[in-house]
Amino acid sequence: MLLSTQTSSAIKLGIVILSLTITAFYLFSGSSDLAHRNYKVIYQTAIKGKKGLFVESLLADENEIDGPFNNSTLIELCKTRDWTPGLIFKCEAPEGGIGNVRNVFLNCVRYAIEAGATGFIVPEILLRTTTSPEGIPVPFTHYFDLPYFTTTLQSTCPQIHLISHQNDLYNLPSTATPVPLIPTSITTSLLGGFILAAPGNWSASFHSFLNITHPVPPSEAKPILVSLAAPLLQFPLTYDDPHLVAQFGRILRFREDVRRIAATTLYALNTKYNLGLQPGRDIPRGKFYGAHLRTGVDASAARWTPYAVQERNYISHAMKSKLPLIYLTPTTAADVEAFTNTAANSSISVETKDTLLASISPLESTSIYTARKGFEEEWNLLQQLSWDQQLLVDFEVLLRSSIFGGMWESSFSWNVAMRRHVIVSGAKGWTSIAERGQVADELPSKGSLRRSLKGSVADGIEGGLIARQEVESETGQPAAAEPEPSSDPEPEPETPSEPQDEPAPEPEPEPEPEPEPESPTDPISIPPFSPENPATLSSTEIDLESRLEAAKSAAGPPAKVQTGEAREGEASFSDALSVVFGPVGEGARVRGSLWP
Repeated sequence: MLLSTQTSSAIKLGIVILSLTITAFYLFSGSSDLAHRNYKVIYQTAIKGKKGLFVESLLADENEIDGPFNNSTLIELCKTRDWTPGLIFKCEAPEGGIGNVRNVFLNCVRYAIEAGATGFIVPEILLRTTTSPEGIPVPFTHYFDLPYFTTTLQSTCPQIHLISHQNDLYNLPSTATPVPLIPTSITTSLLGGFILAAPGNWSASFHSFLNITHPVPPSEAKPILVSLAAPLLQFPLTYDDPHLVAQFGRILRFREDVRRIAATTLYALNTKYNLGLQPGRDIPRGKFYGAHLRTGVDASAARWTPYAVQERNYISHAMKSKLPLIYLTPTTAADVEAFTNTAANSSISVETKDTLLASISPLESTSIYTARKGFEEEWNLLQQLSWDQQLLVDFEVLLRSSIFGGMWESSFSWNVAMRRHVIVSGAKGWTSIAERGQVADELPSKGSLRRSLKGSVADGIEGGLIARQEVESETGQPAAAEPEPSSDPEPEPETPSEPQDEPAPEPEPEPEPEPEPESPTDPISIPPFSPENPATLSSTEIDLESRLEAAKSAAGPPAKVQTGEAREGEASFSDALSVVFGPVGEGARVRGSLWP
């Protein structure tokens, strides 16, 4: 028998009331987790969806790995400087990967503040392509978020007026011929020939230089334009307040689309492996390992760390860290396949931004990716980015890895590790880096030397020398890539007149091992780092171009030759969150002058 309309309506109403009662009980009962949740979040989840909420939360300034940007010390710095009306600074367009470009731009701003420049032209980037091997200038927005940079700098240093382009000075004839300046050329007080030894004196040296080249001081009516040669790794981190060092790099932020793709990539990783990642500050513990795998024809030709050594370092370190999931930043698809297969033998899963946002078509003979459902928009955005811009996505994801592993030849790796070191530094803001390195006993590997070196924090610039002394004292041999200090003095005993009269000159080399105990093991006996004693920098760090990774666009300049030997399990730097694999003691200049 069919129910009457009134009876049917009553039943439906009863079901609705019962559902509402059960829902209310669930929401407001003390045992429910939702009772303790932010109901605004629940509402946003319903409106935006889980992915949208995750991405938006991750992009919030307060959810950066080191918390919200705190500009207090930068504001104080700008208040203490003497500002010169009409003095305009321009940064010559640097070439290279994001690691180099970022450091150059930050140094340009830091020099402008120190000099008291009231004008600053938004810098450009020199990009090499197959059609323009000499390089073409591309805008600041190729890598960075210009509206954010403009707002951030002008709110912290309102004394500096940002100028969009040099062409905007067309009505000021006095700026038609810029004054070229290599910032380190106006002082003889340099560490290792590169880093300012006395940054506090640089401003006076600069204004003396400017008075000579332009006796008439600049003014708003007749400004002077100073063009800085790209200043890579020149400003020492030991000069500024530790809080400023930790925060200064935050005036630069990657472009919005890159950050959104990176946040979506993390969401895809989170949902695929049920990691339980929550958007928020700090580094998620025990979730996934981040590896920067840098190979390619140019890297091989430059004798950078071979693929096999990188592979074993990262997989061994992930196993040691008990992380069965690796997010990989590779150079080629072949690297991904080889690395994934090797990692699988150790029950480790490997993912990249490509594998997370798309899937490989099974019917194709080559790797043809198709966007995964729900990630079509982000995949299409990713494909519109150039190769070097896509690396920015990896940079953002690697920042949030539980443990990060990189390689010493790459400024990309150093940038990730240094930014994460801010977390390790904690409330201090920034703790100077002079890590001696961790070797085989800490990082399991095959065929590496079984040495155990314990590191501690010391001055970031002197650390390389101290580390090298410790290596020599424990091994009886100079550290890798440092043959010069020990080989030059030794030929002298080989030509004495006395051994010629005796038939047994061979025993005489026996005293040669005696210098082993003479090598100082106490840091107090190590001479301080100074222009007269520049040994902190290894032979591979002397050349500005070869010390750091070159531009990595598809047709960019090749990687530069490195002479240091990277052995399995050996690290140039490590802290609680990151390891940069390479010869122990290398990277002193980077540790002392690369803004985090």
